[in-house]
Amino acid sequence: MKPIVNKLLLSIAVNTLMFTSNFNSLNSSNTQIEAELDIYQDSLQAIQKIIELVKNIGNNHQKTEPKEPKESVEPISFQEFMKYLPDPPPGWDAQEPKGNTTSFGDYRVSQVKQTYINDNKKITISIFDWAFNSALYTPFLLTTEFSQESTEGYNRGIKIGDIPGREEYTYAEQDGSLNLLVNSRFLVQIEGSNIENAELRDWWELIDEGALTKINSE
Repeated sequence: MKPIVNKLLLSIAVNTLMFTSNFNSLNSSNTQIEAELDIYQDSLQAIQKIIELVKNIGNNHQKTEPKEPKESVEPISFQEFMKYLPDPPPGWDAQEPKGNTTSFGDYRVSQVKQTYINDNKKITISIFDWAFNSALYTPFLLTTEFSQESTEGYNRGIKIGDIPGREEYTYAEQDGSLNLLVNSRFLVQIEGSNIENAELRDWWELIDEGALTKINSE
């Protein structure tokens, strides 16, 4: 299985139906769409690729669209955004957080990132404010329809509560990632090396997703 740690994998088999444009028929034709994007290292290129991906997908994403799509908003400044990164748990040391805001045409994305170390264990948490832009969150929602498991590990779409996401882990390397989309706006990305797979969800518990949901909700 191909590892995608440090990357958001946009790899999906889209079921294109002739009449209903839904994703729930086993008799539909399949269109394979793949893109590997390092959305922290090269966020401008990532946004461009995501927009191109949405154009290729066309209108075949109706199932994963929110029933009441929200209008795009200005992303939170990365300086303000940093307070949503979790404090290190006991035994872990936190490195200096990083952040930036990127613009491309009408699209603006803020992101923050912090790495935590415990001996040979490493966790990196990144949070992205996609500002309700459907061109950004729709491709990710589509990836949650795809799952794969093998003797080497797994790469699957998941839900934690009502939050959609993707989870990946490779047994030999003990590397993994957990990506969850909060309120169709905030992508929380947790990447780990030299960890047990359950530790990814332990770190998710340190994220105050309720506070993220309340941003600009008043």
